[in-house]
Amino acid sequence: MPKVTEEYRVARRDEIAEAALRAFRRKGFQATSMAEIIAESGLSAGAIYGHYPSKDAIIVDVASRVVGNRILDVERLARTEPLAPPPTLPRVLIGGMLRAIGNPAIMLQLWGEGVTEPQVRAVAHDVIVRLRGALVEYTSLWHQRTHGTPPDEADALAGEQAPLLIAAVQGFVVQSAMVPDFDAEAYLAAVEKYLPR
Repeated sequence: MPKVTEEYRVARRDEIAEAALRAFRRKGFQATSMAEIIAESGLSAGAIYGHYPSKDAIIVDVASRVVGNRILDVERLARTEPLAPPPTLPRVLIGGMLRAIGNPAIMLQLWGEGVTEPQVRAVAHDVIVRLRGALVEYTSLWHQRTHGTPPDEADALAGEQAPLLIAAVQGFVVQSAMVPDFDAEAYLAAVEKYLPR
């Protein structure tokens, strides 16, 4: 029997995660069954369960990938010149999230799962810590380059401002899911206008 390489395992997990994400976009995390994920992937149940022990494990992996890619977006922006003002970052994060999952209500479902599911809560916590770190680093760099703020002072300012940037993203997700006449563009414009620079 041929030996399965690590590259093959990673590629197969990627394939399963992408199939699951397509299914989640249509019905959300909880309404999507394992049978639907299996059908979407075109793989056997054994192939799926060989990589993920449960639907919750797939949810955790997919959510981690979606937000992990948003962190990479912030890190890429930190390498550009000139740096965009930090209040524009929620638009970047939300745009990437919408491209990845379509309906932001799916993220709200995930956060709801985190209340009762320790594994989901642990991933959500890890993601927020990583996102906060990326935002602090970016915002500190922006203060140093744009205003000539000394590094220690810039770090302190960034530490105060990063939670506001995260809250702006979370506020968008909640309001877009719950408010029928939510004006996404007006919300993002207000974030860019009123969050501190």
